This record gives sequence, structure tokens and C-alpha cells, in this order.
Amino acid sequence: MNTELPNSNQNQQSLDQRFGNRPRLRQRLLSIADMIDQAVAEGCTAREAEVRAIEQIRKLGNELLTDWAEKSERDARLKAHEKNPNLIDYGKKKP
Repeated sequence: MNTELPNSNQNQQSLDQRFGNRPRLRQRLLSIADMIDQAVAEGCTAREAEVRAIEQIRKLGNELLTDWAEKSERDARLKAHEKNPNLIDYGKKKP
């Protein structure tokens, strides 16, 4: 019986590969890493580092949701145009 866990790293892409087409998310991850390095260099307490990390993770979450929403809108728009090519593009109505 094999009791070893499968190596999950074999099928995974690097972060650069995964976030190459999502520059805002990639930049946020890099800023979190920079923040950690800066907190260590400044000799922050664990509480101060936690507050900084929570703020950065909150921003990352907002950017993840924004990225998802923009992709979902594009996909929905493409599907709608496939079903009915005569649809008018979304936009502000002109008087």
C-alpha cells in the first residue's frame, strides 16, 4: 500500500506563469512580499506585521474580485453576442 502523498508541485505552474496575464494581482503579491521584508527589516512586532498583512490581503481580495468580475463580464458579453449577433454593445445611451 502506498502511503506517500502525491507530489502536487508536478502539475502546478509558477506564480509568474499563473499571474502573467493578471498584472494587478501579480503586483499585489509582490507588494505583500516587499511588505514582509520591510516589516522584518524594521523590527516590527508580530501585531504590527499582522495589521500590515491583513490590509494587504484585503486589497488582494478586492483585486481578485475585480479581476473575476471583469472576466465574467467579458465572457457574458461574448456569449450574448454569439447567441444574437445583432445585440447593441453595452454603453451609455445617447439622446
